Amino acid sequence: MRVPEFPVHLHSTRFVFRDFTETDRAGFIACQMDERYRALYGHPDSAETRGRSNALFDRFLDWQHAQPRRNFQIGIFDRATAELIGCTGLRCRDAPANSATFGIELSPAHWGRYRAAIEAAALMIAYGFRELDLVTIIGDTASGNKRIAKLAGAEITAERPGPDWMAERGWTEIDWSLHRHVWEQGTAQA
Repeated sequence: MRVPEFPVHLHSTRFVFRDFTETDRAGFIACQMDERYRALYGHPDSAETRGRSNALFDRFLDWQHAQPRRNFQIGIFDRATAELIGCTGLRCRDAPANSATFGIELSPAHWGRYRAAIEAAALMIAYGFRELDLVTIIGDTASGNKRIAKLAGAEITAERPGPDWMAERGWTEIDWSLHRHVWEQGTAQA
């Protein structure tokens, strides 16, 4: 894995992607505590849920200082308003060599709107292949997330029963994999 410049700061037409700072904590917690977000995962509005969200944010900040840095979880901010609309990441530490596990999470106000997830995923995947020199990016998602097919060339590698919140919706958990050579062919054709 190549070591990129830090802090991470990327941009697309509509969004800025950057490492979280302490000043982003309130926005992150607000997204996690949104009633729609909590309902999706079956989390109550409680001090324990808020504590888990704060601990997760602390983990993202801690990852920025690891030497070498192996995990990248960055905020997605609206370019015009600077509003935090979600986060995306590549986690290399527990992944196979030259691979990373991809994740993305949007605030409920941005679910299914304006192709934000596709734009964010495309940028983070490009970062992984170009800047981190990854060979494979893997991930998992709910079968109800039909947008995974839009990740140019992602291959479904496994399907299994998911956690309760998926089962309650009749969904399963799907593993997927995207290899750099397939991604490069897709971007060259686009």
